[in-house]
Amino acid sequence: LLAQESSVAPDSTKDFIDPTNNAKSNKPPFPIVLWRFTRPHTLIGSAIAIPSIFLLASPTYSSFFTLSSLQSLAYAVFPSLLMNLYITGLNQITDVEIDKINKPELVIAKGDLGKGTAIGIVLVALLASLIMSVTHPLYSTAGLQVALWGSFLLGTMYSLPPFRMKRHPLLAAFCIVAVRGTIINAGFYSHALSSAFGKSMGVMNCLKNDWKCSLSSLFFGAFGIVIALMKDVPDAHGDRIFNIKSFTVRVGQTKVFRTMKNLLTILFGVFGAALMQWAFMAPNLFVGARRGLVGCLCWLAGWSTRKEAKGVDAEDSVEVYDYYMHLWKLFYLSYLVLPFAK
Repeated sequence: LLAQESSVAPDSTKDFIDPTNNAKSNKPPFPIVLWRFTRPHTLIGSAIAIPSIFLLASPTYSSFFTLSSLQSLAYAVFPSLLMNLYITGLNQITDVEIDKINKPELVIAKGDLGKGTAIGIVLVALLASLIMSVTHPLYSTAGLQVALWGSFLLGTMYSLPPFRMKRHPLLAAFCIVAVRGTIINAGFYSHALSSAFGKSMGVMNCLKNDWKCSLSSLFFGAFGIVIALMKDVPDAHGDRIFNIKSFTVRVGQTKVFRTMKNLLTILFGVFGAALMQWAFMAPNLFVGARRGLVGCLCWLAGWSTRKEAKGVDAEDSVEVYDYYMHLWKLFYLSYLVLPFAK
């Protein structure tokens, strides 16, 4: 090798390309890297969920479109997107070596974003989110604080040692149900009532005494479990290597895939049937038709859940990931139609 290197003519060195410089030149612009770092599908989910929860909590549809309601909504959405960035970013920072196996396209694992820069981004996002939760005299409600601080605490414990709850299936499931079900839905529901619609009601009070809040929290808590466990199916190889004892590693990819598919199908079927029954109990034809339409859409989503799963090889990471992203589309649609079920 040394002989070969010494035989190269001095002028020919200009024909060689420094691979480090070439890699740098191929990096996308920073705004694109930052967008990818946010895990856009989760960011979009939060951006759709919060307006939907506000509309569900509104006494009338027209009351949602008032200036005070929209200001309160904006004050909730912005820090929640920052918190979403903190949680998803922290997970990437702590899982770089695993992601090099499971998700090599992620920006830190790929080398498009330095770990130090990523840490700076998530810390700024976290501080801005938490500061907004406590500083405004009107919009920093108890519900908003539950949503943001609860997400911060559980998101941190999910990823960081010594807790690292993601290593333990039951604790990981608890985190997901708590955040996607209780904290997000009930927290922002309580915030909407208190800051926009003049009805002060705590988070636990909403869960116990408001059927719209309790049922939406139940539905999206169960849906969150499906998404979280389905996410682990294509990650089984890296999780085994790094001793992450997910349900997929413990019981197998095929079993988890089939169980989550069936659970989501049942979830859509049960809520669809309940909405059809409530349609016949509606106070007027318009409300009944609205509930009936959402019930039919639930059944259609359940059919889509099963249809898209046909032919998917649970041990093929690419196929399962495509199916997983289809479930995110159903998640978005569920939030979009949620306000029309009341």
